[in-house]
Amino acid sequence: MMKTLIKVFFAPLLWLAHACSPLGEPVDVEKSDNHYYNNEKSDIRYSPMGNWFELGNSPMNADVESFEVLNRFISRDRNQVYFMENPVEAGKVDLESFHIKKGDFMEHIGFDKKYVYAFEKVYSTEKTFAKFEKIEHADPKTYVRLNWDWGKDKQNHFYKNALIDVDYASFKNINDYFSKDINRVYFHYYENFESIKADLNSFEVFDEGNFAADSSKVFSVTYPSQDETKLVTIPRNPNEEISQLSYAFIQIGERVFYRGTQLKDLDYREVEIIENSSYIKDKHFVYYKDSLVQDADATTFGKISKWEIGDKNGAFREGKRIEEK
Repeated sequence: MMKTLIKVFFAPLLWLAHACSPLGEPVDVEKSDNHYYNNEKSDIRYSPMGNWFELGNSPMNADVESFEVLNRFISRDRNQVYFMENPVEAGKVDLESFHIKKGDFMEHIGFDKKYVYAFEKVYSTEKTFAKFEKIEHADPKTYVRLNWDWGKDKQNHFYKNALIDVDYASFKNINDYFSKDINRVYFHYYENFESIKADLNSFEVFDEGNFAADSSKVFSVTYPSQDETKLVTIPRNPNEEISQLSYAFIQIGERVFYRGTQLKDLDYREVEIIENSSYIKDKHFVYYKDSLVQDADATTFGKISKWEIGDKNGAFREGKRIEEK
């Protein structure tokens, strides 16, 4: 009975939504669920997954007769190439030879007879527009994108759409921060890619990925800001054992560090991470990240409820005691 009442109640709303839809038939249902004719078939409308009511729809002002869907994001007509709903600047891409390739991570990549292009949608306060970047030195015949950061062709590797100077045959990306070849170790993050002074034979990356080490150094990734990601080098003796305590804390011999900063008050023999959080303590001191928590009772400090960390006197948030209201 209840199901019948729900159907009766919602049926008119569904009919009204369908009747008011600005979308007609999909242009090419096999290639895209984002491109549709309008009801009169006089224009193309871009609507993510056809969900025009929640995700919107945009007129593309394309030439309907020659319009062709290439994949979910890239299309073309006789005049220009489009990325999502926005046209790419006319004359910048060779239309006659322009094409795409199928494959994982390839939906934002286009090709013509000379170049490889990476497309993206740019959002601004004034308007959105399609931006494309020519991937310099990339061979359009052999280029493939391996994931969102890495690509290669028959003779070069690329990071963030930029050519990198590495040994092609031996190059291996280890994780989000480190890679190496037969000659060097590399650090990369955001737009930065650089070689670092590391011993190739002893270099290793720890499980969490934020730390690496060789026989004489520990490398710690820090994040002062998006544009200032740094790699801090911490000297070590070859006989010092290294133990990664969490994603951000590491123990090197008798020293404990938060990323690249030593926590000098802590006794390495007694350190304890509080519930895999940014808190660490021993019997006498509590640290939040690299800052000493001055008024914390180390003996009772820990998880005090399902959602709270604190001591016998109350809860803390981001290293500060929460004042009771």
